[in-house]
Amino acid sequence: MSAQAPLAVGIDIGGTHAKIGLVSVDGAISAFRRIPTRAQGADPGPFLDDLIANARDVQTAAPAPPVGIGISTHGYIDDARRGPIVCANTPALRGVDMRGLFAETFGLPVVVNNDLTAHALAEYHYGSGRGARRFLCMAMGTGLGAGVVINGQALRFIGGKAGDTGRVIVEPGGPPDVYGARGSAEALCGVPGIERLARREYGRDVPAHEVIRAAREGADERAVRVMAQIGDYLGQALASLCSIYLPDRVAITGGTAEAGPPLLDACRRRFDALVADYHRAIADMAPDFYSGVEIVLGEMRGETGMVGAVVEIFQTEAAPAFTGRAQPGPRP
Repeated sequence: MSAQAPLAVGIDIGGTHAKIGLVSVDGAISAFRRIPTRAQGADPGPFLDDLIANARDVQTAAPAPPVGIGISTHGYIDDARRGPIVCANTPALRGVDMRGLFAETFGLPVVVNNDLTAHALAEYHYGSGRGARRFLCMAMGTGLGAGVVINGQALRFIGGKAGDTGRVIVEPGGPPDVYGARGSAEALCGVPGIERLARREYGRDVPAHEVIRAAREGADERAVRVMAQIGDYLGQALASLCSIYLPDRVAITGGTAEAGPPLLDACRRRFDALVADYHRAIADMAPDFYSGVEIVLGEMRGETGMVGAVVEIFQTEAAPAFTGRAQPGPRP
């Protein structure tokens, strides 16, 4: 990373950990640190003090003054993009003006994004979304949800994101998710869904990360079957979402995507069986408007939320140096 390259402080607040680091205009990360997200009670003070102290240390480590701070946080954020208003895993942060707090503390421009939107922005500008006009990024981990970017602009339909896409019903009457929605995409494709299927296959509890790894390696047929079923559920969820957003590219990201071909192949098969004819018909009728949809694995690894959090900072504060935007890239 060049000392002269514009830098920003990226912060990604998750339900378990918060990640802080310097992000360069080309997406490289340095001075990375991770702290527990101790925001499960009613008092946000101790966690915010810890977060600010670590952000200060990261700022001090920069070879040149950062141009701003980008914050990614889970849950719904308010319309003014100040901070979270619905955040079940971090209730102490509900209603906190994160943007105002960090702007006043650091004297720098600050932007706040929902984490799914941040993931989509990072993948769009630096990963598999490059060159897409309408891009959907499906993040799969403990939960599930999608961010959408259209012509370079993030879609913030409600709560700072493209709706609560994890609540799409895939199996009516199926198991409930954390919010009580029965048979939702999140209930079936999130970590609890993987571990529920694994329990049936193995006759015992198996952590989701072990199933994902075994499926990727291809040596364990039970793990492959589990992740193929997850892919089937995912393909069904995307069949609904893609008919709403009509993306020309979908990227599957997050820890679950590390399962690779067993997940991706099953997802594509189910998607094609349900709506391939519809997408072909639209493409045939209006080829300049739409050329069909491709489903790929995301290219980015690691701290995508931190990178996506600072994209808008670079677009405004370091515009001449920002070259990450929508350049044609390889398609896995």
